[in-house]
Amino acid sequence: MIKGINVFVSRIIGLFALIVMVWWFFGDRIALVDTQEVSKSFSRFISLEGADEYVVARLAGNEDFTIEKYRHVFGLPVGDTHVKLSLVANYRYFVKLAELKHTIENDSIHIHVPKLYLSTPVAFEFSTVRESGRQFLFGPDGKALIDQLKQDVSKNLEAKGRAQISVVYDKAAKALADNFDRYFNANGLGGRYRNIVVIFDQEISQSKRQFSYSDGACGKERCSLELDLGKGLILSIK
Repeated sequence: MIKGINVFVSRIIGLFALIVMVWWFFGDRIALVDTQEVSKSFSRFISLEGADEYVVARLAGNEDFTIEKYRHVFGLPVGDTHVKLSLVANYRYFVKLAELKHTIENDSIHIHVPKLYLSTPVAFEFSTVRESGRQFLFGPDGKALIDQLKQDVSKNLEAKGRAQISVVYDKAAKALADNFDRYFNANGLGGRYRNIVVIFDQEISQSKRQFSYSDGACGKERCSLELDLGKGLILSIK
């Protein structure tokens, strides 16, 4: 029994001596990193921004809306009118920070986004609005048709914005990951993760978009030694 205790004590002393030697030789190159600080910083980021609409993607599009109508007399066509409304629309897509959830798995931060929203009404540049029309014979009044397009423009832009949301996920994920990475680096947490993974829960074919920001606990450079001590603690030597 006493012999076992002596062996245990000897191992503790040896480990302590090893740590002292490593600290002596490597000095300021050694660091003890607590990855759990990232979780606290994540919560601070959300409370700091406090935005209902945290815009993560913008798209500008040249949009054309048209109407073509015919006039009939006794069932026979007597003319038609074709009108078009053109403009440049600015679509903005955002996330709600309060909805974001995160987990830390090994060396990666996983950010779960329940939903990507379209900001409405969709903005458009009035200076880009163009009207055009063609009336043949006794076709319907072109001005009335243009007025109808103008009334429906907000509804049509919203429908177009929602229809193209699937092409926005890549851009939104990158922007969100970059924003968090900049915030973590500004708060001295840049070397506490390798990757940021963004997952949109509402995406039909759900994808995990992974972005790499570091080679380990030493940041952009590889560590001479990197030892996972468990419970979110990493011992690193540059």
